[in-house]
Amino acid sequence: MTEAPYLGTKRPRRLRVFAFDPTAGRDFKNRAARYVTISLPHDLDPDDRVAPKLGPSGEYLEVIDYDPASRVFYAPIDLNADAVQFDDGLPPSPENPKFHQQMVYAVAMNTIAVFEEALGRRLHWAPVSKKSEDGLWEEQFVQRLRIYPHALREANAFYNPDKKALLFGYFTADAESAGAPPGTTVFTCLSHDIVVHETVHAILDGLHPRFAENSGPDMRALHEAFADIIALFQLFSFPEVLEDQIAKTRGDLGKQSILGQLAQEFGLSVGRGHALRDFLGQMDRGEWTLRAPDKLALDGAEGPHARGAVLVAAVFRAFLTIYKTRVSDLFRIASNGSGILRSGEIDPDLKKRLAAEAAQCARRVMRICIRAMDYVPPVNVSFGDYFRAIITADRDLFPEDKQGYRDAFIEAFTAWGIVPAGMPILSEPALCWPDIQTADRDRQASRADAIRSVDLDEVSGHIGMLMSNPRLVLEELCRQMRDDAGLPFARKRQLKLLFRQTNDDLKQAARAMRTRLMALATQRKDTASTVDALSKTQMFQTNVLDIGATLPRCVQFHVMNHYKRLLWFLLTREESTPFAQLIGIEFDKTAPLTVLRSTYTDLPSLHVHAVRIATRMGQRGQLDQEYVIELIQSRHGFLDPADQAAADAGELPCDGSDFIYRAGTTFLIDTRTYKIRRLIRTPFTISDDRGVDRQRAHLRRIDQAHQTAFFGGHDAGSAQAFTDLHRHTQSAGDGTGWPA
Repeated sequence: MTEAPYLGTKRPRRLRVFAFDPTAGRDFKNRAARYVTISLPHDLDPDDRVAPKLGPSGEYLEVIDYDPASRVFYAPIDLNADAVQFDDGLPPSPENPKFHQQMVYAVAMNTIAVFEEALGRRLHWAPVSKKSEDGLWEEQFVQRLRIYPHALREANAFYNPDKKALLFGYFTADAESAGAPPGTTVFTCLSHDIVVHETVHAILDGLHPRFAENSGPDMRALHEAFADIIALFQLFSFPEVLEDQIAKTRGDLGKQSILGQLAQEFGLSVGRGHALRDFLGQMDRGEWTLRAPDKLALDGAEGPHARGAVLVAAVFRAFLTIYKTRVSDLFRIASNGSGILRSGEIDPDLKKRLAAEAAQCARRVMRICIRAMDYVPPVNVSFGDYFRAIITADRDLFPEDKQGYRDAFIEAFTAWGIVPAGMPILSEPALCWPDIQTADRDRQASRADAIRSVDLDEVSGHIGMLMSNPRLVLEELCRQMRDDAGLPFARKRQLKLLFRQTNDDLKQAARAMRTRLMALATQRKDTASTVDALSKTQMFQTNVLDIGATLPRCVQFHVMNHYKRLLWFLLTREESTPFAQLIGIEFDKTAPLTVLRSTYTDLPSLHVHAVRIATRMGQRGQLDQEYVIELIQSRHGFLDPADQAAADAGELPCDGSDFIYRAGTTFLIDTRTYKIRRLIRTPFTISDDRGVDRQRAHLRRIDQAHQTAFFGGHDAGSAQAFTDLHRHTQSAGDGTGWPA
């Protein structure tokens, strides 16, 4: 199905869903907060009049309601049917598979909308890597994420990165199940937080595929905690849910309520262990109280669930601090200055105002946490790195923090012991990642030997040329292939392949763009002659990345690949070596032989992981744009230091390595001046043995520790990691037999 063109303002699609796990909503006291209605913008959910065959299908998602255990396809819902559209979808119903399809589609699409608003760009799923005829790995565009509402007959739900799919299970509750009566069927696809949680795993895998690697104690914990944070605050962003809970708690969201239960443990029937519940609150003499922060909590936390719970607790504490500060004036007004409300029910007007403030705080906190994912290193991220990313991202967009959001985050994170390593002062300016000038000065000061200086103005000029007129870069590439007699044959062959791949990407982008414009002209009853479709030559002379928000996602994918290859060409030139050293990239021939080499040269290889553009709304309504660049280098690692030394020297083949160590950098570029605004590096370069030693020590601790479901050994692949992350019971079905 091709993307439907956006033809102006249309009525958004509205779909009803469960607000909480149905087992929680079944309680009579929670009846007022059982359901919410999700409104999907038309441009995110185009109106395709072709009836779906297997389930709802759009630009981003494809629901396939196949049950492998029963070997049946459930009848699909037609979201475009008049009765469905005019009645805000089907009514919530645990026993209707069509509603299950509606639920997962609406909640997942709403999650996508939240991310695109915060990041300022359209989302892409993690691509599929395949070998080309030249023997090189190439990335292929993934149009839709598949969702299987009844994929497993077990108490589990997870994202499968190999299938690019969300798999939801169902099971029969036993006597130990919380909330669900024994013998009843529990569907994980009907739990709002679980659907959001798994969708976030898929989105984060598209942004940072290497985050699923077990390269440090915080990597997979960050994956899990980030998914919990978004699931928690996405629900808090619905005022209609908050009104009922604020009435119960008299405005104190830190008290025990259905929201407190959600913050403690997502999914009453499935759950994710006790870690999240224990770190957020505890029972004291029969009453639940918010747990006081513990600066040493991370020291004793082992595994993604326990460590991730500490991060969620820190963000939740920051949210509560912000909320209490923002509503303190409302409490003073309502209590004649005392700040203590009179006994009895809370005033309805006050309830609405408190709910609106809480929802606004939740949305702002959620956007802060999401934007920070553009401000982290592309690999080997720690909680301290994420802490710095939160502060830097918010400071860059909102220099004036009059409401104290960043102060609340700093207080909460330090209270829970989440601090960047080696940072003696924890002030807001110190926490921000450095700009390129500061990084260059620090580099000059830290080196006793003479190093080549970097002309930052020249760097900005090259980046500007690359972005605004890539044809000039291609002409330079062609000149080197044709005229440079001193260029090694292997380098010429490499450049020739690069040119061919770049040319192919621009051909596909231009073809898709022309098809898009022709479809638009047909819809508007224009003649084909009025369509000024971008040709491949025009695209070579245009900053297509800058107009990417108006392009189909498939075109964006090829355009980004085009810029990734050209940036690789600029960075791997010999004259770019000083700049590469400044940003933490190494092209030294004397690098250990375990460092992955280029296919055609003896130099360390470089993977340009991302070239993105982000458009965000600043403090005074101005548009703030920047390019996000991510670079990664890789190295073979061995658990035995003696084997590592032998392999580094070429005395042992790297085929039998135990793990892959990665280092890299992220830098942010101003779209107007092409100057690098922020430089975000891993603490060690690819040749620095300290980074390898640190990852080796982490993996040894895992192998020596008690193995749990997710914390199951250093050799577990990313797909198995996501599978085991939420498994708590043995499978009751085979879970195989997926349709093509």
